[in-house]
Amino acid sequence: MSVYFHICEIFYSDKAETANLRLVEFNNLKAALFVVIAMSMITTNDAIVKHITQVFNVGQIMFLRGALICIIFASVMMLRKQPVFNRRTLHRWNLLRALFELGATLAFLTGLSMLPIAVASTLGFASPIFLALLAATILKENVSLDRWIVILVGFGGVMLITNPFSETASWAVIFPIICAFFVALRDIAIRYVPDEIPSSQVAFTNAWIVMLGGGIYSIYQGWGDANLQWYLWFIGLGGVLYCGYLFLIIGSRIGELSFIGPFKYVSILIALIYGYLIWGDEPTLAMLAGASLIVISGIILVSTEKQRNRSKVLTSETQ
Repeated sequence: MSVYFHICEIFYSDKAETANLRLVEFNNLKAALFVVIAMSMITTNDAIVKHITQVFNVGQIMFLRGALICIIFASVMMLRKQPVFNRRTLHRWNLLRALFELGATLAFLTGLSMLPIAVASTLGFASPIFLALLAATILKENVSLDRWIVILVGFGGVMLITNPFSETASWAVIFPIICAFFVALRDIAIRYVPDEIPSSQVAFTNAWIVMLGGGIYSIYQGWGDANLQWYLWFIGLGGVLYCGYLFLIIGSRIGELSFIGPFKYVSILIALIYGYLIWGDEPTLAMLAGASLIVISGIILVSTEKQRNRSKVLTSETQ
């Protein structure tokens, strides 16, 4: 699971979906297929990243991959004759959101370099749990008893995977958990980004801040030596990321987000397969049980949140 796939959700929000419910005929099955293909490519990106951590440090990867993403986004915006830079993008909430993205990326890639890919990917999907908690504590939203139960079930899944009281427990599991926390903060911050800032520029702000953050971090870590063949892996990264973004955006446009959302969790299954075939990581029963609890709780929390947002929009339209 790569935190970058959340960028695609900016391009087609729940509000846009709800506002067009009566205007768009969704093709959910085709959309689900696109999402599965997209998540396969994005998880392949994570596998490539884990592979190249043998040579490149996290800062280098963030900088070089971020540069590729910046080029992709800038090229698309120029083709659409949209401004690449705009003073409005310097709004404090847009910058704060990008900094949360930077923290999430740094934490996830650090955890990915030290943990089995399936563990890092699964714990990264715990963000809906933190989002529900933060919404209750920071936004003072009312959280019903059943949602608190779902949150506790999700944390139970996290505990099963991390297994903190085991002698073989790795302290590195804290990094994907930190990633999930930053993703939740980022999703809250988007609520305060002014509507007049285009989604493409919000995404581009994320890209260049992550790139700069990675560059600064790489100076601290040191720039390691690598031959040309290792740098060629970044071409693969750029290719699978671009295709992953493209298919995810297409899927989000032709399908209902409430339907296709659960299909994103196919990333966990693919990560399990990559981990076993490439690194020989065999999932334990606790790992599988914990992943199941996180997936179930995440689907429930996300789907109920979408229903709440949809009802709010429909209520505002009727008033």
